[in-house]
Amino acid sequence: MTSDSEDKTTEQPPRTKPASDDPPTVVTPSAETPWQRSRGRRISVHLLVIFATIFTILAVFANWTRQQLLDTPPWTKASSELIANPAIRDQVAIYLVDQLYTNVDVPAEIKSVLPKDLQPLAPVAAAGARDLITQAANAALEQPAVQSIWTDVNRLAHEELVKVIDGGNSYVSTTNGDITVNLGLILNKVAANVGLPSNIVAKIPVTAGQVTVVQSNELKQVQQAAKALKASSVILSVLAFLFFVFAVALAAGRRANTLVEVGAGMIVAGLAVVLLRGAAGDAIVNALVTDLSLQPAADAAWEIESTLLEQLATQVIVIGVMLIIAGLLGGPAKASKAVRGWFAPVLNGYPEASYVGVALLVLLFLIWSPIPAASRASFIIIFIILVFLGLYMLRRETLREFPGSAGASGDSLRAGTAKIGAIFSRAGAAVKETTSKAAHDVKERTASHKEKTTASTGGGESQKMADLERLVALRDSGALTDEEFAAEKAKILAGGS
Repeated sequence: MTSDSEDKTTEQPPRTKPASDDPPTVVTPSAETPWQRSRGRRISVHLLVIFATIFTILAVFANWTRQQLLDTPPWTKASSELIANPAIRDQVAIYLVDQLYTNVDVPAEIKSVLPKDLQPLAPVAAAGARDLITQAANAALEQPAVQSIWTDVNRLAHEELVKVIDGGNSYVSTTNGDITVNLGLILNKVAANVGLPSNIVAKIPVTAGQVTVVQSNELKQVQQAAKALKASSVILSVLAFLFFVFAVALAAGRRANTLVEVGAGMIVAGLAVVLLRGAAGDAIVNALVTDLSLQPAADAAWEIESTLLEQLATQVIVIGVMLIIAGLLGGPAKASKAVRGWFAPVLNGYPEASYVGVALLVLLFLIWSPIPAASRASFIIIFIILVFLGLYMLRRETLREFPGSAGASGDSLRAGTAKIGAIFSRAGAAVKETTSKAAHDVKERTASHKEKTTASTGGGESQKMADLERLVALRDSGALTDEEFAAEKAKILAGGS
C-alpha cells in the first residue's frame, strides 16, 4: 500500500501538447497608408497648406514693399515711368511753376520791364503768364534731357535715402534729422527752357523745389520700419516655403495630390494679391487725395508703383501651375500613369539623356525669364533643386511601375532608328532616281539640239554638194545641155532645190 501511495505521489513529467496541423498565424502589415490611418495627419496637412497660402500672400506684399521702397533699381524704373505719364507730368509742372512763383517775385520782374503807364498791369500779366509758363514747363518735362535729370535725381536720392548718411549731398541731406529730395536742378532747367531771363533764373534759391521725405522726429521710426520690413519679407517667404514642404512631406501616401493642393494654394494666393491690389489702390487714393483734380495723377502713380506687385503675384501663379502639373504627372490617376508610361522608356533606359534634356529646358526657362524671380540667385538655386528632385522621383516611379521598359526602350529606340534610317534611305534613292532621270532628259535634249544645229549648218552644205554631183552626171550623160546645167547650178548655189 505504501508502494501504491508512493507511485501516486511520484511527480510525472509534463506532457507536451500534440503539434497542431494548422499553419502558424502570420501577421500581415496593413495596406493602409499613413495618410489613411491618421486623421490628425490629414488635418495637419490641410492646415499647413492653408497657413502657407496666407504666408504667401503676406510675403508677396512684404517683398513688394521692400523692393519698391528700399531697392534702387525698382525705384528708379518707377520714377522714369512716373514722369513719362501725362497726368503726373502735368502735376509736376504745376508744382514747379508754383515753386517758381513762390521763390521769385514774377509780378515785380514783369513790372520792371513794362512802361510806366502799363506797370499797374504787371500782376494781371503775371497771372496770365502763369498758364503759359505751366504749358511751357510741361513741354520741357517731355524732353529726354529733363527726364534724364529727373531719373538721375531720383536714383541718387534713393541711394542716399537708403544709406541715410549724415550730411548727405546736393540731392539728399539728413541735416537736423530731416531727409529731403532736392528738385532745384529740374526747376532751374525748366525755367531756362521756358525762356525766362538768366537774371530771373539766378534768383531762384537753392532751397527751392525741396521735398521733405522724412522729418527728424520720424527718422528713427523709419529706420526701424525698414529693418522690420527686410526681416519680415525674408521670414514670411521662408515660412511659406517650409509650410508647403512640410505639407508634402507629411502626406505620406498622398504626396502627389498634396502637391496639386499646394499649387492650387499658390494660385489662390496670387489671385488674392491681384484682387487686393485693386481694392488697396482705391482705398489709398481716396484716403490720401481729396482734390478730384489730383485723382487721375494719383491713380496713375498707384498703377505704376504697384506694377511690381502684379508681377510678383503673376510669378506665384506661374509657380503654382507648374506644381499642379508636377503633381498630376506623379499622381495615381490612369491618365497620369499613361503619361508616365510614355516617358518610361527614356527615363529608365537613358537617365543621362533625361537629365541633360531637363537641364536644357531649365536653361531655356531661365534665359526666357518670364517671371521676375527667374533672375534672382535664390530662386534659381531652389528652382533647379526642385526640378531635378522631381525628375528623380518621377524616374523612381517609372522604374517601379514599368520595370521592363528599360530593356524595351533600347529595342524600341533601335527599331525607331532603323525605321528612320530606312526612311532616309528611301528618300535618298528617290532623290537619286529623280536626279538621274533629270540628267538623262537634259542629255537627250542636248543631243537633239546638237543634231538640229548640225542639220541647219553642215547638213545644208552636204545637200548642195549632192545636187551638184547629180547635175554633173546628168550633163555628162547628155541629159542636160550646158545652158541648162549652168542655170540649175546657179539655182543650187543660190539655195534652191
